[in-house]
Amino acid sequence: MRYFLTAAVAAAALACAPGAHAEDSSAGDLNGVWFAGGSVDDSQAAYAGAVVALPGARLGKGLAIRGTANAGSYDYESGGQTINGDYVGGEIALVYQTSGPWGWANFSLGPRLTDTRLKPDDPGNKRRGTRLDAGMQADGAFDGARWRLSWLGSYAPVDEVFETHVQLGRKLAGGKYRIGIEGGVLGDPSFTKGSAGAFVALPFAGKAELQLASGLSFQQGRSARAYGAIGLSSVF
Repeated sequence: MRYFLTAAVAAAALACAPGAHAEDSSAGDLNGVWFAGGSVDDSQAAYAGAVVALPGARLGKGLAIRGTANAGSYDYESGGQTINGDYVGGEIALVYQTSGPWGWANFSLGPRLTDTRLKPDDPGNKRRGTRLDAGMQADGAFDGARWRLSWLGSYAPVDEVFETHVQLGRKLAGGKYRIGIEGGVLGDPSFTKGSAGAFVALPFAGKAELQLASGLSFQQGRSARAYGAIGLSSVF
């Protein structure tokens, strides 16, 4: 059995622009970041959410709460037939934030709830129905004068779902724009899916950022597939 999934979590984290270092003069005025977007390859996914600093903290420093909602659909082959899966999910996590001249990092843990409906039903798919898991995630960036290396790793121990994603971007126009390459691996005990591509990050409306990405995804048993992704984010 192969699951053709698209991960929204990595896109959400790397589309965020929480790059207010604790030492920046404006960091004390920033309390959070919202994000939204989606991706398409042989599956579809959409997500939206926000990171909000808790009282006594600020964006990039101290504790915060992250809430994320996501939905999508995918197809896979099982028992000689094509199964369509539709899912919706949500996660609430407590986030520890740290930052400095080097960049920033976030470490989070919280409950993750996912509801998956299959047509036709597939009793052999252990991820059918409503499932509760724990989402463990680390993400951040090493932010230099000319380059930014963004990274993410996440794991859900009940379903053994894992994900890694990195972006390396070159800053242009005084750091207002970034263009670069990205890659990642995601999966669970039933499949592993890799991707590699390019992205561009563009500022708009003051503190907001638009990110566009495209490339190829790779999975055993099928040919490479093109993917496209869009992400919006803004600090507040």
